[in-house]
Order: sequence, then C-alpha cells, then structure tokens
Amino acid sequence: MKTSCFDAVLDFNLGRKAAGRSFLIVFKNSELRATLEPYAQQGEKDSGHSFVRILLERPVDLKWGDEFRVKNLEEGLNLGSGVVLNPHSQKVRGKKVRKRLEYLGRLKGNKEEMLHALVDEKGIRGAREREILDFAPFKEGSLLELSQGLEEEGKIRILSFSPIFLISQSSLEHLSRKILDFLDKYHRKHARESGVQFERLRQRYKVHRRVLRLALKHLLRVGRIKEVEGKISLMNFEPLLSKEEEKIVNQLEEMCLKDELRSLSRKDLEKRFNLNPQTLDRLLSFLIERKKIVQGKDGFLIHSKWLEEIIEKLKSSGRSELTVGDFKKMTNLSRKYAIPLLELLDQMGITRRKGGLHEVLIRRI
Repeated sequence: MKTSCFDAVLDFNLGRKAAGRSFLIVFKNSELRATLEPYAQQGEKDSGHSFVRILLERPVDLKWGDEFRVKNLEEGLNLGSGVVLNPHSQKVRGKKVRKRLEYLGRLKGNKEEMLHALVDEKGIRGAREREILDFAPFKEGSLLELSQGLEEEGKIRILSFSPIFLISQSSLEHLSRKILDFLDKYHRKHARESGVQFERLRQRYKVHRRVLRLALKHLLRVGRIKEVEGKISLMNFEPLLSKEEEKIVNQLEEMCLKDELRSLSRKDLEKRFNLNPQTLDRLLSFLIERKKIVQGKDGFLIHSKWLEEIIEKLKSSGRSELTVGDFKKMTNLSRKYAIPLLELLDQMGITRRKGGLHEVLIRRI
C-alpha cells in the first residue's frame, strides 16, 4: 500500500532546527524530496538516533523495516541512514507524542517485537491479516509461526487462522475491565433488570463477536460474571424486585414445585398474575438465577429440588442406559414431558443420547 507519510528512526540526531526543512530521502530505486518532523521532546538526552515523521512529495510503496538514506537538499551530502517503522503515520500532539514514541521504540525491535507492538496498537479492534501484511513484509507461513510463538508466551490470542486475526492479551484484559466497570454502572442504574444482552455490549464497544466472546469467556471462567437466559451480569448481582414481584416469584416457585406449571401456558400465567411477557420472563429468569428452577430447551421448566430427586433415582437405578419408556415409568411422566426432561439431562451431561437410547453417565459410587 502506498504512503506519503511515515514514521522512521534515523541513525543520527536530526535536531529540532531541522523541523520543517526539506531533505532528500533515497530509497533503492528512487530519490524523493521530503519534510522531516523530529519527535524529540524537550528534556530528552542525546541518544544517537532520532524518531521522525517524514512527509514525502509523492506516495511510494513502503513497509516496516525498509531502509533509506537522508541527504542534505542543498549540497546533496549524505547525513545518515534510516529505517521505516510505521508506514502509515497520523500526526499527534500533546500527551499522545509520548505514547507514539513508546510505540516507535517497540517497533524498533525485531520482527516478533514489532508484531506484538502492532497488535497491541490495534487495541480491542484486533489486527487482521491484511492489515498486518500491508504494514510489514512476511514470507509465507512466517506470520502464523510468529503469531503462535507470541500466543505461547501469553502475549497475544489467535482468534482466527485463515485469515489470521489477532488480539493482544493486554487489550483483552483492558476490554474485560471495561465490561466489569460498565456492568457495575448498569446495575446501579437499572437495578430491576437482570443483566445486559450480548448485542448491547458488542454495540457499545464496537468489537468483533469473537473478541467479545473471548473476554466474556475469561470473566465467566474466573467467576467475575454470570450469564442467565442470555443476560450478562456481575456474579453477585441480583435484580431488585418489588414486594408484589417477590410474592409472584414465590408463587411461581411453589407452582413449579407442585408441578402445576406444566398445565399452564405463558398466556395463562400472564393473565393469572396480570403481567406482560417481558415481566414474566424477568421473574422466571430470577428464579432460574437463584437456582430454584431449571429451564431446558423449548422453555421446559422444572423445580431444582424435583430435578435432584430424578438424578438421584438415576444414580440408584444401577442402569447404564434406558429408553424413553423406562424413563416414563421411573418418573411417572407422560411422553410429552419425559422427552424434554431427558433432553435437559442430556444438556446437563447426566445422560447422553445414543440412538434410541439414553446412556446414563452418572452413577452411585
């Protein structure tokens, strides 16, 4: 990709007085007039090299690591050499200058250090293969090899292999902290809501789904968040219920324990308690979150106490497998309810479907 503005490191001190002056930049096959803007900040000591931003008179194809020479425009004297660090530079001011200098200092290292710095610089957006190949020259297979090495060191994560899609570990940790902070503020403002939908978080941070899922997976694994009914919340958060809602929740739990919910539709429950669909879902989610009831596929609900009794029966039965008919006899359920309950047990890893049978995976020791 062609560029007319890039960052580089020179093997000599350019000096502040050179800012805005014209020089000749000599590449392998071209000699171009250019303006050099030193990044040196007041108080910095003489380091024997200069980080500069170079503006060329016309665009050329450049990548990280390309070498060039700098000549005095008037006499054509050779002043020294330079190396391209950042092929596509944007002007920065103020506090951002120091951050740019830190970035260029990292790009000045070897190819592995450069790749880590580049992926870090992309932040939570991540670095895609096309962007990386536009930035730096990589032989076939070398980008993947370097990426795998950095992943083994815990510095980056590979989100996709073909095409390659990378994110730095520090960016993932940064996103995780932002999510926790947002959830804390969200719960304070929306104390009656059980949590935040995945899409709401994705739109907020404008990140790829894989990036967000990886961050949430980490937070789930370390016990900082929970996900119930598609809603994400802090681990210790419980939505605030009114006294009337608490009363309804208790009634719903009692109905589930007495096996009365199976004979009622959602519409029946909405009418009985004078609730809209959203509020009913929220109260049922609250019971699920409290682990009072368990929900399987297709909305099948069962009280956790009853579920534990069924699991205990399976343990005590000594059976290694059973049919739907066997399960109906064991639980006194009709086929209509035995099948979704078996699917729930499959989902929980208690049983596993094997053709027309269900293998019992949990037994009394």
